[in-house]
Amino acid sequence: MIIHSYDYKNHDKYRASFNRLSKLVFGIDFESWYQKGAWGERYICHSIVEDDQIIANVSVSKMDLLINGESKRAIQIGTVMTHPEHRGKGLSRQLMEYVLETYEGTCDLLFLFANSTVLEFYPKFGFTVLPEHQFYLNLAVQPAGEPTLLEKLDVLKEEHWDLIKQMLSSRRPISKHVGVTNSEGLFQFYALNIFHECLYYSRTDDAIIVFEHEGDLLHLYEVISDKQVNMETLVSRITTKRTKKVRFHFRPDQLLNKAYVEPYGENEDVLFIRPLSDLGKLPVFCIPTLAHA
Repeated sequence: MIIHSYDYKNHDKYRASFNRLSKLVFGIDFESWYQKGAWGERYICHSIVEDDQIIANVSVSKMDLLINGESKRAIQIGTVMTHPEHRGKGLSRQLMEYVLETYEGTCDLLFLFANSTVLEFYPKFGFTVLPEHQFYLNLAVQPAGEPTLLEKLDVLKEEHWDLIKQMLSSRRPISKHVGVTNSEGLFQFYALNIFHECLYYSRTDDAIIVFEHEGDLLHLYEVISDKQVNMETLVSRITTKRTKKVRFHFRPDQLLNKAYVEPYGENEDVLFIRPLSDLGKLPVFCIPTLAHA
């Protein structure tokens, strides 16, 4: 068994094997992301190979976190997976040790998200839990009339995909207190694989908006623009007469005096960070959902 630590995305055999494992473990496929040219240099797989097959993997996503107005070079660890037939052999531990040794001196912090089944694993590597919060806004007054018409984006249309790429290239962070930059590839992955039915362009706001309705709850996942968008006005454009509450999947700086905040629930993934000591005093926050690797 060997660790393939180079960027093998252009190696058809290894990429296909990686995709088979990711579909088996997570039910996700990276091939459309690759074919669209969105799998860039900032997402790197570190994998253990046996008999020319990927049997375990830990990936890193390079990005920058904007924390209280200060940019931090960050590495997000993700796609941690082992083939079921090879679990219990310490392969994830071996890869985590390799990744930490390789990247720790190249960034200001490392972070990751973990589900409830592996919460005991990451503290062994010096990671500390950092609590996140949910942000909600109750709508006291329903919008009058119909919502503003938005253009629904189709990632399969070349002109729409080009618009997404163009706007990502000049976007500003959604929060100046806890925001993310240089993470275009992650947004494109979500656009292609998860939120392709939730993408809209507002010409009035000159912004791409990612949102969906769940009964009377509006989930606002992301706003992509190169300028500061009036969040309260934008919300009024996308709510309907049925909407009673909005959940922001990012820290809505402009609306904190009107929003209410709750701790993340037990079913939410847990944020781990290493090191914690250099971050200073953090406000209530959440890492934007569409920046999770």
